[in-house]
Amino acid sequence: MNEKLQYATMLEIPVNTCSVTFTPAKKRKNKKKKKVNHEMVKQELLNKVNTELDEQNAISYENNNDTVYDNLPDTYNEANLEEQEFENSKVKKGGKFSIIGVQIAVVGALIAAIFLTNAFYPDSGINAFMNQVFGSNNEQVATVDDRVYSDFAPVIAIADGNTVALNDGVINFSGEGSIYAPCNGKISAITLGEDGKYTIEVTHSENFKTLLSGIDYAYVGLDDEVYFNIPVGYVEAGGVQMCFKGEDGVSITDYEIVDNAIIWAV
Repeated sequence: MNEKLQYATMLEIPVNTCSVTFTPAKKRKNKKKKKVNHEMVKQELLNKVNTELDEQNAISYENNNDTVYDNLPDTYNEANLEEQEFENSKVKKGGKFSIIGVQIAVVGALIAAIFLTNAFYPDSGINAFMNQVFGSNNEQVATVDDRVYSDFAPVIAIADGNTVALNDGVINFSGEGSIYAPCNGKISAITLGEDGKYTIEVTHSENFKTLLSGIDYAYVGLDDEVYFNIPVGYVEAGGVQMCFKGEDGVSITDYEIVDNAIIWAV
């Protein structure tokens, strides 16, 4: 018991008491404020405005079976313009592909016509042109050189110190040095004898040839082109013979040597 109160009771001091009753205050809940989505509000506002403008200004009319809209908001016109440009681009692309297809068809038809013409008309102008352009060399007509010996003017090349003797159509060379063909031609035969000497045949035309025998060293091979001023071989110690063959391989004897030139007796 409280000492002060006990002491007051003993002294018979009157004591007043009272009781206080109170209701505790309710706690308020802190409500969080919702965040405002500004983009959504902005979009809703734009949609509302556009809807009102569309209802007020949309005028439709039919032109070439298409619905055309006029006096519409800029945003609508821009979207419509982009869609129209896209459609136009598709039309252009379709036209381009169509032209290419036509060109391919024309080229194919021309190629087919050429093949059919070549197959059924061998003597046609196209076939002749193709054969001329792409024909092989074997199909070309070879030019035949049918000149006779009297059409040539052979020259005998003699090195210094060497001598030449003509006996019954056969020319004999003495000495050492290079051996030349009497005129331009082509090597038609070359053989090596048992004595180690070469025999060379030079064809000047279908009706005229030169035969060289007794050569120690041959400078040419079969089918080589030869010229009168380029040696075909070499001889070390004379003994080389030269003779001429005419039509059918007949030996030619009616000629003379004047200043190292062959003079035919015709």
